[in-house]
Amino acid sequence: MSTLTFTSYEMPSASLGKLNPLPDLRKVADQHAYIPIDKNTITEEESRYMGWGRVNGILPYLLQDGYDRKKKPRAWKAAVLENDYLKATFLPELGGRLWSLIDKTTKRELLHRNPVFQPCNLALRNAWISGGVEWNIGIIGHSPFTVDKMFSESLELEDGTPVLRLFQYERVRRLVFKIEAMLPKNSQYLFIRVKIDNATDADTAVYWWSNIAVDEREDVRVLVPSDKSYRWGYGGNLSKVNIPYMTVEANKLRGGAGRTGTLNWDMSYTTQLPQAMDFFFDIPKGDRPWISAVGADGYGLVQTSTDNLQGRKLFVWGMSPGGRNWQAFLSKPGYAYIELQAGLARTQLEHLPMKGNDSISWMEAYGPVKTDAKIVHGKDWDAAYNAIHVALEENCPRDLVKNMHLKAKAELDGRQGKIEDLGDGWAIVENKLLKDRFNDGNLNFPVESIGDAEKPWIQLIEDGALPCPNVLDEPNSYQIGDEWETILKESIDNGASKHWYGYYQYGVILAYAGKMQEAEEAFDMSLKCEVSPWALRNKALLRSMAEDENGAIESWVKAANMLPERNIVKEAIESLNKAGMSQEAVDLYERLPQEVKEWGRLKVLLIEALLNIEDIARAESMLDEDIELTDVREGEVKLTDLWFKMMAMKTAKETGDIVDDALIDRIKREHTPPLHLDFRMH
Repeated sequence: MSTLTFTSYEMPSASLGKLNPLPDLRKVADQHAYIPIDKNTITEEESRYMGWGRVNGILPYLLQDGYDRKKKPRAWKAAVLENDYLKATFLPELGGRLWSLIDKTTKRELLHRNPVFQPCNLALRNAWISGGVEWNIGIIGHSPFTVDKMFSESLELEDGTPVLRLFQYERVRRLVFKIEAMLPKNSQYLFIRVKIDNATDADTAVYWWSNIAVDEREDVRVLVPSDKSYRWGYGGNLSKVNIPYMTVEANKLRGGAGRTGTLNWDMSYTTQLPQAMDFFFDIPKGDRPWISAVGADGYGLVQTSTDNLQGRKLFVWGMSPGGRNWQAFLSKPGYAYIELQAGLARTQLEHLPMKGNDSISWMEAYGPVKTDAKIVHGKDWDAAYNAIHVALEENCPRDLVKNMHLKAKAELDGRQGKIEDLGDGWAIVENKLLKDRFNDGNLNFPVESIGDAEKPWIQLIEDGALPCPNVLDEPNSYQIGDEWETILKESIDNGASKHWYGYYQYGVILAYAGKMQEAEEAFDMSLKCEVSPWALRNKALLRSMAEDENGAIESWVKAANMLPERNIVKEAIESLNKAGMSQEAVDLYERLPQEVKEWGRLKVLLIEALLNIEDIARAESMLDEDIELTDVREGEVKLTDLWFKMMAMKTAKETGDIVDDALIDRIKREHTPPLHLDFRMH
């Protein structure tokens, strides 16, 4: 028998906090968005869509950077699919993530199940968590819903198999997508059907990766039906290499100063890899796509799919102190993991074109695999992955996955189930705006999902006027796109939205579209109507982007003095430090409310300012106090750079040397920073 139960899942959880009210006009980018390509090993055809389809940041979504690291017990909404063989737990409030997959016959967890909920700054919206299987749609840099709520429905296949449907509307690409999970009563595999619909008649770009976390151990081997990979090591070019055995020149490694000779790696055993790396596997066309991770006993997880989910990837944090620190920072010590991934493209550098009103659909399968340990851990790579292939074909044949896909398409498309959990109401807003041009994928977006963030935009559509809040009220939503630009301009021109907030929102739409001069004019009009910290901040940012730092600083400081909102203050202090006005940065920090001063990011900016004014003692005491940069960014080395600079300044004070790049390089070679400061990826 197979069942679907809606229950709760409790774990120690940090607070996600409030959303950042500032629009992402800086165009936050992902590590994978600008990777240089080695044209000697990667063909023009292979790189055709690498770098194509980039977006101007994460707008209209708000950044999720208000989280902390104080964990308290929290019961999350959960949906559990279970039969005699498997138990699968999904968390609708966390992007519908598959949080746990237990093989009941062995009582073993097949995924890496994070024991805590701890957001960190690894996504375009900032907040990201490790563990389970994450569903990534839309744009490079993790799904906008990775720690946000999804709609969920319950329904059934014709044979009575319960189906969990998770769905949402993705606003950047204007895509409607659904994830349909099913576990037939005698199945040893969990089936996940995904369907993406272009919600409009305009061409767009599509992106999808299923990110599967599994435990990292010395005995775990990653196997995939390929002998070549596109490799990137957080430094250098993306290049195509042979796998699993590789020889690497030590002096070509990032951070490899002083190391000579060659290093021999078997990348399929991830604890051999010294730094964070991505391997995008080149599976021959026509071969069955799958990826697995098995332990010393030949047992582990395997994931497979229908053929249009062609990409497979391995991500490792690496064995450097920074990589180990990231693992613990996302969870707690002793919970190391790696990621097996499956995507629509061959690499995560690619968005793929999608025609207007088009749709794409596939089926994935997740389950246990067991085969001869000596073969899968042997030196013969072809024999090792073929052993997994044979075991997979015996227990979950390729045709079974294909037929399950056809069955799900025939029996589920066009049907609506019972709503169990609500997401947000933006699909309804877009439907009202675009009318017949909006394709909701035949999904049920209930009006009850409309909240305070959506209501002003519905009023703009229906009444022709955008409501005007108090200037100190935090904006809770934004829009982008030609249709919103047109309707808001018309409302301003006819006087209905001719107020500070109308011009402010109009300026955001223009700035996202790259119309910077017009955007600044809109922010100026907003300030003429009424001075707000929000328009001042956006004016400052545009002035900074135009390299008018004096004008930027003036507006940023005015905004921070008017409202010491922590994100405005952060940008103001950053601008003062950049302009060499670090004493002014210290003075601004000192007059902040205490609760704002406690934010780790502001403390780091204060340390930078203190070093700039040569207050070494205070900077050192702050670095030594186990300062916690809650929102440290993937690839960011701010903390270690400040520590090395501080050590160089101390050395120079004792020896009379000049603090220059040569001295700092020597400090880097001779000293190791404290672990709590070290998040270097290489």
